[in-house]
Amino acid sequence: MKKGLIVCLSVLLWIMPVVLGGEGVKAETDSKLSRTYFSEPEQLFTPLTDAISIFNGAVGKEDGRHVMYTTVKGLPAQLNVIDIESKKLLRVISLENSENSWAHEVMPNGDLYIATEGGGAKLWKYSPATKTASVVAVFSGQSFPFSITSEDGKIYVGTYPSGKVYEYNPDTNKVTDLGRMIGESSQEYIRSLAVIQDDVYSGTGHGKIIHYNKATGEKEDIAESIGESGHIYDLEKVDSRYLFARYELSSNGYIYNTQTKKWLDVVIPKVRGLHVEEESLDGKIYYMTTENKLNTIDLTTLEIEDTGITYESGFRGADWVEFNSPDLPGKSLVTINFSGYVSILNLETKKTVKTPVLAQGTANVINKIETGPEGSLYMSGIQTGKGAIYDPETKTKTAFNMGQGDSMAAFGNKMLFGVYPDGDIREYDPALEPSTTNPKKLFTLGEGQNRISHITAGDGKAYIGSIPFYGELGGALTVYDPEAEGSIKHKVFRNVVQDQSIISLDYKDGKVYGSTSINGGLGADPTAEEAKIFVWDANAEEKVKEVTLSIEGLEKPPAIGELSFGPDGLLWGAAVNTIFAMNPDTLEVVKSKKLYDSLPLSAWHDIELEWSNGLLYADFSGNLTAIDPQTLESRQIESIYNFSISPAGDIYYAARSNRTMLYKIKVNDITGIVDLPVQNHHFERPVKEDVIPGWTSMFGTDEQVSYTISGEQHSQGRQSLKLTDSARNKSAALMSQPIEVTGEDIIRASANLFIQDGTASFMIRFYDASGKEANSLPVHIQTGYGKWQNIELTAKAPSNAKTARLIAYTTSYSMSTAYYDEIRAQKLIIE
Repeated sequence: MKKGLIVCLSVLLWIMPVVLGGEGVKAETDSKLSRTYFSEPEQLFTPLTDAISIFNGAVGKEDGRHVMYTTVKGLPAQLNVIDIESKKLLRVISLENSENSWAHEVMPNGDLYIATEGGGAKLWKYSPATKTASVVAVFSGQSFPFSITSEDGKIYVGTYPSGKVYEYNPDTNKVTDLGRMIGESSQEYIRSLAVIQDDVYSGTGHGKIIHYNKATGEKEDIAESIGESGHIYDLEKVDSRYLFARYELSSNGYIYNTQTKKWLDVVIPKVRGLHVEEESLDGKIYYMTTENKLNTIDLTTLEIEDTGITYESGFRGADWVEFNSPDLPGKSLVTINFSGYVSILNLETKKTVKTPVLAQGTANVINKIETGPEGSLYMSGIQTGKGAIYDPETKTKTAFNMGQGDSMAAFGNKMLFGVYPDGDIREYDPALEPSTTNPKKLFTLGEGQNRISHITAGDGKAYIGSIPFYGELGGALTVYDPEAEGSIKHKVFRNVVQDQSIISLDYKDGKVYGSTSINGGLGADPTAEEAKIFVWDANAEEKVKEVTLSIEGLEKPPAIGELSFGPDGLLWGAAVNTIFAMNPDTLEVVKSKKLYDSLPLSAWHDIELEWSNGLLYADFSGNLTAIDPQTLESRQIESIYNFSISPAGDIYYAARSNRTMLYKIKVNDITGIVDLPVQNHHFERPVKEDVIPGWTSMFGTDEQVSYTISGEQHSQGRQSLKLTDSARNKSAALMSQPIEVTGEDIIRASANLFIQDGTASFMIRFYDASGKEANSLPVHIQTGYGKWQNIELTAKAPSNAKTARLIAYTTSYSMSTAYYDEIRAQKLIIE
């Protein structure tokens, strides 16, 4: 399956002009887009509610009892307070406008600090006395606060993308920016953090451990002698003297003596993250291994021992607790699992005790939506252990085991998933029930790849595009052939386009057509200047052509995506704000159009395309856009995060406003159009005593806000309506005489608009039999200056509606000089 300005409420705005005229019921016009009706969005349900996603926790005390503090990922993130001994969930507190947390820190006085992501990087304080949480610091310009620690009563937070460390003083509420710890690239992580007196140690995503002295301002990479690359996911101070560090890629652990400024002569193999305890016990550090064993390393002898205790995960926080219970004598290590249960590793009994799942789940955000071979919708989340399958026919949902699926595609009668962060390919068989082996892991790409951006199929093989690890350039094209001889069924071809990532692929007649992004993994600055399109010979297994885009007004796009063969045989694609079609033999652009003035670009900008019922749908930076491939007319449908089209032709999507919710827009053909009377819709009738025939002013006028009939601009005839608003606390508004409608009618309101400056607005408002407002749908336009443009609203009249009015206006919070002409209303006949 191929997947693909201004919208307010459920309004549908037509970006390009649509010309409709004549009297009575109209026959279908030539434009496919003008003959298509998109319903108002229908809110369905939150599909990803079956998994609890937890990344960190910390043990504290409340009312004399040991509690686990942990934050469950969702919108919003939820702080859970769990009584460990009674195995009860005490309370759940919403951390509004936040989504997740990797970092909790309990202070000596019992206060809890939480660093959250989502809506920007923030620091929260939770009081065990008042049982309330509030934001105490916001780290401007930072998205993710991945690490937290404390020293001498102060809180330290490490962030992304600037790779900064911040200091927060609870006594003064002062935030001190300690600056970027590396400062060599545009995107840098402080993934782990330790502070001992004036010395700040930052575990980065570049293999470096930066020692920063607050007193002198000096910096050095203390890990240069180690020579390893990748994230230092774990960097923990132990006994306020040692640093315990773990490298993600190798799983090697190291210990640094901050007093002697030397690494101990040991490499600890098979270390599993994410934490160790901050206090050694009897001179030993306790840590988990990749073999699920709790091991120790003696700080004096450097001997490694197996404690005989097992636990199937890494430590997401690790704290010593004494329960003074016969069942849990002496000291125990307490941690929280990703799925929401607390684990107690008791040193004396050598047993691991697990509580039931006590954390309260919340709806996770939707990452990708794709239609499967049997017509069901497959959905993945971000940083979660479950996906969802929704059958649009039976309206039933099924959960299945799934990590963060960054790409999905039908492959024969099965589904393939590309799973982050390891670059896994997994296969799901819809004919079987979900289980621990369905989906099953087929292979891991390797070759430095960890984000799978796109999957397409051709002649029994799957072609996979990918993005490399953090800090690296050079994506890959991977070919998966389930019928290949031997145990190795896939081949990875890295740097098909040198130092660029592959973000889109399509297959036709023995050739794979691909597009790229100049960006690699996060934290890697690109070396190329513009993205490419290439052709890969599937039989010869080699690149046979590589070109840049040549489109007027589109200069050196950083990414091209995605590519999709249309019913017309052309190779369609999108870049930045432009749709285009190419001759697949020559790769020459045969048609193109700029659809948006300017758009924000993501890291890889992989615009998704999907064909349905003669239209091409594209996701331009969250703007779901329907495109008529014949005329290149376009219409912005909704503000989305991801979407797919069902076999019935309906749109299913996650909205930008609520990514936990699945929405549906029904798509129908318009079989007829009935003009509704709008008096003086062209503003050509003479004005009498400052009254415009057929129109009523809604507000008073003065020298700052006014309306008039003007001959300065006109789209037809000799005149148009001119609104002038030079005040931010006033409005100019003219409304039509009532137009008779019936409840459930589908009404299209349109106007020709010329904006000289500012923001112009247009509205359809419905009224009941008593004249009371039943519903209003506005649109606000601030693009297309200095030229006539057609704007349209399409809305279903409320069941109690009897009349409607069309309103041309400016809002009280904006200023504008704008002209309106040819304001019309029509009833659409839907099949």
